[in-house]
Amino acid sequence: MSNDYEDNVQRIVRLMQDTFGDTFKTYYDGDPEAIPVFNLPCVIVTQKSDETTADSWQQDEVEDQITIKIVLNKRDDFDNDKVNPLNMTERKIRDFVGERDPETGFYLPRTVKGAVRTMATKGITAIAGTMNVEYGITPRVPGEGLADLTAEGHVTFPISFAVDIPVPAEEDN
Repeated sequence: MSNDYEDNVQRIVRLMQDTFGDTFKTYYDGDPEAIPVFNLPCVIVTQKSDETTADSWQQDEVEDQITIKIVLNKRDDFDNDKVNPLNMTERKIRDFVGERDPETGFYLPRTVKGAVRTMATKGITAIAGTMNVEYGITPRVPGEGLADLTAEGHVTFPISFAVDIPVPAEEDN
């Protein structure tokens, strides 16, 4: 049993920073809702839920649902007359999420799926047994200098780990 603790959102934020570097301007722990245009493109990592189940004696099994959001400014698609209509923000997001090597078919290492699938699992029982990806356009909080419309890809997956429960010390009688 091990209780080496590392916050899973922080772990994934760091993984995304290591994976993408300065490709993204900002890496958020939690969705800020209002995103300044100068912080785009960005990656947002959120924890959707935590399910804790009593396992064997003195241990809980925990499953966190984590979402990685790849966020681009949708306005980039129509504010520039030189945009390639075959390479819009949605395609760029699909590539960031799961682009594959055309020769091997493997996920490229600089993708969300490639990074998550090859990530070190210290202190984790299992990661991303399933991954759900949703794409779409998201209206954001409008305002001066804020992105009001973003194209996004949300990759949601579980991280499972065990937490030891200390045995209460018996009082001396």
